[in-house]
Amino acid sequence: MQWVRNIATRFEAMKLVAQTCRNALSGGKRLFAGFDFAFGYPVGNAKMMTGESGWQAVWHMLVTRVDDTAQNINNTYQLAAALNRDTYGSSSEGPFWGHPHQHVGRYAGLTPTKPASFPNGEYRYAERAVPGAKSLWQLAYNGTVGRQAMLGMGHLEKLRGEFFDDLAIWPFETQFAEDLSKPLCIAEVYPSLFKVKAEPGEVLDATQVRTLASRFAVADQTGELQTWISRPDCLNDKATADVLTEEGWIVGAGHIN
Repeated sequence: MQWVRNIATRFEAMKLVAQTCRNALSGGKRLFAGFDFAFGYPVGNAKMMTGESGWQAVWHMLVTRVDDTAQNINNTYQLAAALNRDTYGSSSEGPFWGHPHQHVGRYAGLTPTKPASFPNGEYRYAERAVPGAKSLWQLAYNGTVGRQAMLGMGHLEKLRGEFFDDLAIWPFETQFAEDLSKPLCIAEVYPSLFKVKAEPGEVLDATQVRTLASRFAVADQTGELQTWISRPDCLNDKATADVLTEEGWIVGAGHIN
């Protein structure tokens, strides 16, 4: 069964995700769910943001500090500005940047333009492996993904809390494809890995989601999905350790050309 639905708010979307997880568990099924936002920041930033290393520290910080209402009103610009000021120190620019042009002067510590440098790099290994992928530090303007990641990680941490015993976050808790024992698997996906053209009368986002779901379903049936979630050859041991402890990875990156 396949359906495409444009859900109005993140809260409604996460209600549907949680119910889908419950249905899978009650029906004795396995579920692989993909989310189109990053699951971590470039290695080294967790320690700077939270005082602790690892992706869990970032997710916990975001779920406690991001305010996101049922009406999709959130404080991501304010939080990014605070992290720039308080976490990265006044002696250097913080990595977060970008806000609506009409908000000039509203967020002390958050500039509308890209900083000259980034304390621990601008991109994760995943963005470097996928042409066209955007930096997580950019919060505004066309094609940006930074705010979606801040909001998304927080919501997934809530989901993880509800289904902790049955849910694994890929690739952190599965070590890529080494441990797939839990029935629910949550992973980072990037629809633009698959080149598509919008169908007549359909917006591009809908075409991308439908195409991605179809490709993943076929890959699951043929066994190709096992390859997509495995460690790619483009990661050496150091990079793999960084990906598995802090950065995360995009399903299929390094495998799908």
